[in-house]
Amino acid sequence: MRLIRSPARERCYECGERADIVVARGHRLRYSCWDDASALLEQGGKIVAGDLTTRRR
Repeated sequence: MRLIRSPARERCYECGERADIVVARGHRLRYSCWDDASALLEQGGKIVAGDLTTRRR
C-alpha cells in the first residue's frame, strides 16, 4: 500500500509552489499545482488525490 500525503502540505514538483493535486504515473507519485499538472496528465497520469474545487480556469 502506498501512503499519499495531503497535497496542501507538499510543494509542486516543477515550480515549488503549494501543490493542489497528486498525480500517479506508473508507480511514481507527483505533487503538482494545476498549472504544471497538464504535462503529467497528457503523458497518461491520473489524479489520485487533491481538492478538485481549487482548479483555476
